[in-house]
Amino acid sequence: MIKTLQKKFISTAMIAVTVLLLVVVLAISGIFTYSVFSDVRRSAEMIAQSGGVPEPEDRPPGEGKPRRGWIGEREFTRDDLMSLRFFMVRFNAGGEISRIDTGRISSVDAEEAGEIAREIYQSGRSRGIHDRLYFYVDRSQADSAAVVCMDISSRISSIVSVIAISLCIGAVSWLAMLLLVVALSKRAIVPIAENMERQKQFVTNAGHEIKTPLAIIQANTEALELYTGQSKWTRNILAQTERLSGLMQNLLTLSRMEETDIELPMERFDLGALVEETVSQFKEPAVVRNIEIIVDAGPVTAYANRETIRQLTGILMDNAIKYTPQGGSIRVETASKDGKARLIQSNTISPEERAEDPERLFDRFYRNDQARTQKSGGYGIGLSAALAIAQANKAEISARYEEQYAIVFEVALMI
Repeated sequence: MIKTLQKKFISTAMIAVTVLLLVVVLAISGIFTYSVFSDVRRSAEMIAQSGGVPEPEDRPPGEGKPRRGWIGEREFTRDDLMSLRFFMVRFNAGGEISRIDTGRISSVDAEEAGEIAREIYQSGRSRGIHDRLYFYVDRSQADSAAVVCMDISSRISSIVSVIAISLCIGAVSWLAMLLLVVALSKRAIVPIAENMERQKQFVTNAGHEIKTPLAIIQANTEALELYTGQSKWTRNILAQTERLSGLMQNLLTLSRMEETDIELPMERFDLGALVEETVSQFKEPAVVRNIEIIVDAGPVTAYANRETIRQLTGILMDNAIKYTPQGGSIRVETASKDGKARLIQSNTISPEERAEDPERLFDRFYRNDQARTQKSGGYGIGLSAALAIAQANKAEISARYEEQYAIVFEVALMI
């Protein structure tokens, strides 16, 4: 049990760590990428507005344009322009090229710059990326337009480097957290596991201890009836001992099925034949209460533990017999649907027996306040045991209302 709980603890913790690290890596990469492209965009706009790189005598020191950064503002100087690799092409009012400046880039000649700028100008876009170039089109002048294309290869390399470094740091951090979680998981899980083990051991021991006095009470009561005959007191004693025996049997089943390390022997068998055999045992109690049982159990192959599925079917039938009103009906069928072998049991119920949420019927000791009382002979643990059996067989069990007077339990088993 400790190992199983430890694995669940580690997997849950590492999922949380993974999500956190991914968020951090994506945030760092996103912020850096946004910062880089914001800087590129502002630089392109300022190049277009200044008409390229001004000569030193054209702009005295201290007269640069402000360049907004992440912390305050600083002057956008000629040195900033000189550090950029770009070309600029100006168009006149008729859309013809009037000037090409490729002095700040060596990888693109004038002819190629003109072709690229014309394509960008005719596209009607104001900014974007063309191959490895970031472009900005300034149409603020009525009689001309300027297309600025900046080589952002180094910026893209920087972005890729930051992303790669972030991923590496994230991977190292993930491994470090995995080692830390593994080292501390056992210390965190042991008290919980020990407490759960003590609870299950108590249920098992108590069940076996109670079985003996119950058997003695039942035997002595039956012997008393042989001498004195039946009476309402002996009938009540026998009824309550049977009730307690059933309760303890279901508690023991629930405790055994919820063992996290349990591995049931699985096999393929005919679910329809098993259902017919199990349901036949409940025909006599049904006749006594004038309940009709309809069985439509065709041959369906299921992959599960045969005996526990037999027990699950018995629990569903026992529950149906207890809560179906006199003159009602119970229907049991098997089918193969959506890649699952399905056991479907439905029975009529009184309107006042409807729970707000039928799934709550699988809760331990749950009773609908209006109807699920001891008058029916139930004790609110049978469906919890059915759920535990289904989970131990890697199956699913559900409850639903099809109409006002019918409840349906469906078990989906592997094939």
